[in-house]
Amino acid sequence: MAVTTEDLDQVFGNLAKLEKLFMREAKQFLQIEEPKGKIFTTDLYVSAIVNRAISLMLGFKTLAHQNNYICAVPLIRIQIDNCMRLLAVTLVKSEEAFFMEYLKGTHIRNIEDASGQKMTDHYLVTRLDKEVFPGIHNLYINTSGYIHLSNEHSFLQTELSKEEERTILTRIGHYDFFAIDEKVDFAFNMFKASEFLLTLVKSWRVEKARRLKVS
Repeated sequence: MAVTTEDLDQVFGNLAKLEKLFMREAKQFLQIEEPKGKIFTTDLYVSAIVNRAISLMLGFKTLAHQNNYICAVPLIRIQIDNCMRLLAVTLVKSEEAFFMEYLKGTHIRNIEDASGQKMTDHYLVTRLDKEVFPGIHNLYINTSGYIHLSNEHSFLQTELSKEEERTILTRIGHYDFFAIDEKVDFAFNMFKASEFLLTLVKSWRVEKARRLKVS
């Protein structure tokens, strides 16, 4: 069955639903009232990630509607970064100490987890792939090609001329390079990266409720 713009619109609709779910989760873990008004440093950290996540989804849709997928696709990789950063806070000995280092501007790659392992991007995405979301490592690699200048960009704007031998055509300017099936694939990957992150946010909400119940 051929992929159409209707399929793309459906994925965009699902992204809009995720935005609302992120807001609902944030309201829930910030408004848990046993004991009343209890806020953990991790609440503040996760809130920053949720805010960033919603902005990334809105940015992706805005750029995609303008057919600017060269700018939109790197946002998928940044959403995966959100997943990695949220995982990081669950791996440390002290969430409070981690948060203070984060506030000071310490790169998370220079912070150690509870086992003494520095939490580099490679380490975090590997843990995510093996323990939480199988397949996210491949998505991380595939979308990283759009972050830095790579052959992905050159292949988009150059092609061999079909009319003249040994002639290469290149295009500069605002062009819609991607076919509809590629656009749907990109949008779906943004949806999946955001869905992965929502799962992690839900896990924090559940964990916070558990801590409050036993305290």
